[in-house]
Amino acid sequence: MLSIFRQALLCLLLLWLPASWAAQSGWLQSADNNHASVRLRADTSPQGETQVLLDVKLEDGWKTYWRSPGDGGVAPIINWNKPVKSALWFWPVPQRFDVAGITTQGYQHQVSIPIKLAGDAPSKITGVLTLSTCKDVCLLTDFPFEITPAQSDANFAHDYAQAMGKVPLAGGLTDKLTAGYHHAELVVQATRAAGWQKPELYLDMPEDASFGKPKYHIAGETLWATIPVSDGWEGAGPDLRGRDLSVVIADNGVAQQSSITIKDAPVVPDVGEDFTLWQVLLFAVLGGFILNLMPCVLPVLGMKLGSVLMVEKQDRRKIRQQFLASFAGILLSFMALALLMTILRLTNQAVGWGIQFQNVWFISFMVLVMLVFSANLFGLFEIRLSSKVTTKLATQGGNGISGHFWQGALATLLATPCSAPFLGTAVAVALGAALPALWGIFFALGVGMGLPWLLIAMRPSLALLLPKPGRWMLWLRRILAVMMLGSALWLASLLPVHFSALTTVPAEENITWQPLSEQAIQDALAQNKRVFIDVTADWCITCKINKLNVISRADVQAALQEPDVVALRGDWTLPSKEITEFLKQRGQAGVPFNQIYGPNYPAGKPLPTLLSRDAVLNALTDAKGNKS
Repeated sequence: MLSIFRQALLCLLLLWLPASWAAQSGWLQSADNNHASVRLRADTSPQGETQVLLDVKLEDGWKTYWRSPGDGGVAPIINWNKPVKSALWFWPVPQRFDVAGITTQGYQHQVSIPIKLAGDAPSKITGVLTLSTCKDVCLLTDFPFEITPAQSDANFAHDYAQAMGKVPLAGGLTDKLTAGYHHAELVVQATRAAGWQKPELYLDMPEDASFGKPKYHIAGETLWATIPVSDGWEGAGPDLRGRDLSVVIADNGVAQQSSITIKDAPVVPDVGEDFTLWQVLLFAVLGGFILNLMPCVLPVLGMKLGSVLMVEKQDRRKIRQQFLASFAGILLSFMALALLMTILRLTNQAVGWGIQFQNVWFISFMVLVMLVFSANLFGLFEIRLSSKVTTKLATQGGNGISGHFWQGALATLLATPCSAPFLGTAVAVALGAALPALWGIFFALGVGMGLPWLLIAMRPSLALLLPKPGRWMLWLRRILAVMMLGSALWLASLLPVHFSALTTVPAEENITWQPLSEQAIQDALAQNKRVFIDVTADWCITCKINKLNVISRADVQAALQEPDVVALRGDWTLPSKEITEFLKQRGQAGVPFNQIYGPNYPAGKPLPTLLSRDAVLNALTDAKGNKS
C-alpha cells in the first residue's frame, strides 16, 4: 500500500513540475551582457485574461529605462510571436538619472513590469525581449523566451498585485493640475490639499523636443515644476501650447498618471530654491548693518555718537527723537533706491530670480564690477568725497528734526562709495528679483544700516560700546578686498562653460562621415591615412555626452577634417549584424566605442569610453606616420 502511495505521489510531481517550470521562463542571461537578468511569468485567470510579469535584475550602477527614456536610452520592448497580437504595459514609477546635464528616466537594481495580453488566452507565449542597459557603456540585448501560462497561480497573483501597486493611479493625488509653456520652459502647477513633501515629475517626451530636469517650488498647497525645453541639443524647443502632455507626478509613495493640455504658462514665484525670502532679507539686514563699519561711514557715525555722551540726562529724550529722525532718513533713502530700481525694471525686460547667471554677459559684467570694487578696496585707486565735503555733510542739518532726517539720508550717500561689497551685490540681486522682493531687499538694507542709529535712540549709553576709528579699519578694508576678489574669481569660474558653448560647440557637425566597415579601414591604411571610428546610437546617453562635449568642439572637428583623416561612423540605433560583429571582434559589447587607426596604429588604438578633447587630439597626432 505504501509503495502504491509513493508511485502516485511521484506521478503527481512529474505532472506538476513541468507545468510549474513552463509558467515562467526562469532567469535568463546573455553571453553579451552579464549585468542583467530577466524573467517572464504568465498566468491565465478563470475569466480568460492573460497576465505577464517581466522581472528585471540589474547589477549595481546599471540601469534600464522607462517607457519614455529621456535624452538617452530606449524602453524595453517585446516582439511577440503569434498568436499574441498586442499587449498593454503598465509602467511602475521610474527614477531620474542626470549625467553631464542629460536627463534619463528609468530603473535600477530590480523592477517588475506588469503586462496584459489582448485576445484569447494562448496555450504558449513566445517572443524576444530587447532590453537596453547602461552604465559607462550601453548594451542592447535580446532575450528569447518561451512560457506556458499557469492558471490561477496564487504566488503569481500576489507578485502581480504588488507590481500593479507601484503603477501610478489615474487620480487621487492632485486636486488641480495644469501645464503651460512660455519661452522654452514648461511649467506644471499642481495643487494638493495635504501639501507636498518630496514631489517628483516624470514626463513623456514628444519626438521634436527634449525636457530637462524639473526645478520645484512649493508654496503651501501648490507645487510649481519648471522644466527647460530644448530641441535635444543647443537649440530652443518648439512651442508646445495646444499639445497634450502625459505626466506622472509622485510624492511620498503615491503617484498619479494624468494627461493635460498645455496652455500659457502660469506665473511662478520668483523666490529661488536655495534661499527662502526671509533668509534673503536676513542677509540684507546683516549687509546693511556692516555698511556702518565702512571707512567712509564710521568716522561720521563716530562724531555723531560722540555728541551723545556729552548730553545731560534730561536731554536724552530729545536725542532719541533726533536719532529716530536719522533712522527714518536712512530708511527712506533706501526706499528711494528701490524706486530707482523699479523704474529700471519697468523700462527693461524682467528676468527671473537667478536666471541672469545663465547669461554670459551678465556674469562678465559682474566680474568686471567686482574686480573694480576689489581694486578700490586694495587702494589701487580711490572713490571718495573730499574731507571738507564729508565734514560739512556729516555736521550740517541743524538741531531740528528735519535736519537730523537729512543727516541720515546723507549718511546713506556717504556709504555708497565704499559699500560695493554689499550694496552692489544687492542691486545685482534686486535687478533679477520680483518687484515685491526688490522692495523687501532694499527695506531690509535700510533697516540694517539704520540699526545702530535705532539702538542708540532706544539706549544712548550703548554708544560707549561702539568701536572707535583706528588702524583696524585698514585691515577690515583689506579683508573686504580679498572677499570681493574671491567673489570675482568665483563668478569667473562660471564663464568657461558659456564661452565653450559660444566658441567651441557649433550648432551641427561639419564632419563628412563615411559608413563603417572593415574594408574602409584597410583602404585608408593602404593610403597611409588615419582613421577615426565612432560607433554610436541615438539611445546611448554616453554617446550624446561625447558628441556634445568633445566631437562637436571646433578644434576636434578641424582635426577630423584634415586631408589624411577618414571619419567612419557606425550607427547602432537599430540592430545591425555588421556593427555587432565589428564590436565583438574588438572585445566590445556596447556603445559608445571609439578607435583610431593610422601608420603608427595599424592594429587600432581604442579610446576611453568617456572621451576627452586631449585624448582624441593626442591619439590623432600619435597615429601619424613618419614623413619622408
